[in-house]
Amino acid sequence: MRLTKFIAALLVICATPPVAAQTFGPPIKGVCLLSRVSAVNASRASQSLNAELKKKKDLLSTELAKHRAALDEQRHALDVRQDRIAPIEYQRRKAVLDRQVQQLEKELNTRFIAAQAHGQQQVDNALNQALSRVITRNACSFVMERDTTYGWNNAMDITSAVTQEMNAILTTIAIP
Repeated sequence: MRLTKFIAALLVICATPPVAAQTFGPPIKGVCLLSRVSAVNASRASQSLNAELKKKKDLLSTELAKHRAALDEQRHALDVRQDRIAPIEYQRRKAVLDRQVQQLEKELNTRFIAAQAHGQQQVDNALNQALSRVITRNACSFVMERDTTYGWNNAMDITSAVTQEMNAILTTIAIP
């Protein structure tokens, strides 16, 4: 019974529309607020980058698994012959295989980081262009990070305008 009441209360809370943001005083001419994180995350370019990075990660994971399987076969073959090989030679060969695995993981990680940096640079360039256009259009003399303020007048918030401008500049990301 208590669980039913709890679930019903939870549904009422979830179904209640969010409270409108409180507006603090009149807008201040020339002062603009931007949530960089919100603008970037809402942009199509950022969503495209996330999708491309997921594909890249999956591709690299598949490549790693394939190469690792081959190295594991070599290690297994080495383990089978361990009693017929001098201990020092066994340790040397095993160390070589371990280094190959580490080197492969490092190489694939480096490729992923390079792709991520390349894509993020495209998003940052679009953000900078969009921000420049919106600041000029809104005659902002001062832009402050919205997420660090206690309250604001929504008329000063340029976040959605920056996102729309980013979407006009760049919608898809291409990574190597």
